[in-house]
Amino acid sequence: MLEFLDKSFAEPLRRLMALLGDVLPSLFGVLTILVLGGAIAYLIRQVTYRFLNLVKFDRMVAGTALGTAIESARVFRSASDCGARLVQGFVWLFIILLALSASGTPLTEDLVSRFVAYVPDLITAALVLLLASAISKFLARSALLAAVNAQWPAARLIAGGVRVLVMSLGVVVALEQLRIGRTALLVAFAILFAGIVIAGAIAFGLGARDLVHEWLRAKSKPEPGEKEEILRHL
Repeated sequence: MLEFLDKSFAEPLRRLMALLGDVLPSLFGVLTILVLGGAIAYLIRQVTYRFLNLVKFDRMVAGTALGTAIESARVFRSASDCGARLVQGFVWLFIILLALSASGTPLTEDLVSRFVAYVPDLITAALVLLLASAISKFLARSALLAAVNAQWPAARLIAGGVRVLVMSLGVVVALEQLRIGRTALLVAFAILFAGIVIAGAIAFGLGARDLVHEWLRAKSKPEPGEKEEILRHL
């Protein structure tokens, strides 16, 4: 009877206690890092918020695209609050990676190493999006000025289409850098781009066929001087 109780209850209990003895120190370390890190992240947020208010960050971004986006989102109280919470988010990300690394398991260590190796791709994708945004604004403004000078109708629509097209290309390149849906994304973008080009060509051909016909007829009709020159050669 005692041997049965020892094998049925005592031995599993000893194995459980040994397992908990191995896990509890790591778990305690992870919880300590999260608690202390959360307090540090909150303190850093408060310091960053006061610093941004001190340098008048809200006034600096007022009227810009960033300030307009923050105000229209209605998620943050102000641009300073957005900046402070963004800094807090980066601190929390570092804390979580530190806690995962402190757990000491092969799974968490592999996860941390893969994320650290992924950081350059994230930075590159962000730079691609910023560059695409700047280029799209420049090309959209150039298209708007050219359309207005040429007295084309729907000049703003043309400029908006140019900006959307350039930003779409930037998003595709950024997602390609992040290795997210490579094949499906490239195929979808190729189909969309080809559809836009074909639709534009058909619309232009149907809408301007009379104009093109008149232009070709005017170019193909010889001038009076050209007629005399042809008769003289004959």
